[in-house]
Amino acid sequence: MSEKLSYHAQSWQAPEHTYYEKTADWYWGFGLAIVALLFIAYITESVLFGFLIVIGGAGLLLFAIRKPRIVTINVTGQGIEIENRLFAYETLQSFWIFYRPGSHEELVLKANRGLAHTIKIPLGDANPVELREYLLQFLPEHAEEESNVDILSRILKF
Repeated sequence: MSEKLSYHAQSWQAPEHTYYEKTADWYWGFGLAIVALLFIAYITESVLFGFLIVIGGAGLLLFAIRKPRIVTINVTGQGIEIENRLFAYETLQSFWIFYRPGSHEELVLKANRGLAHTIKIPLGDANPVELREYLLQFLPEHAEEESNVDILSRILKF
């Protein structure tokens, strides 16, 4: 049997994104940040900025309270499928697995083009070692650094 066939495809379920339970303090802090930004809009007499703060704040609040759906991820010989959407290996450049148990567990894919240049997939209960070995058959591994936006969103529990 060839080396390419020695590892098996993987499938798991995971939330579509990391969700943090919000405390009353979190909502108070969020509200105070919006009020502070609206005050700045008032001081600078910027109606457009104020309007964007209200719309953006409402959108962020809706996203923050929405619990993620559980999605099914299938990693096969053709590509990586998330809820019936296939990311073929030909459209991907590389992968990296962030694995810090309990805090940061995700598969990161770099796409060749398109709006979704970086695709982040929670690992759920997938075995990261087996997943890595399987993906190495199809994609190069490229070490990634966690972005400042990702670090900030985790600190703010967003």
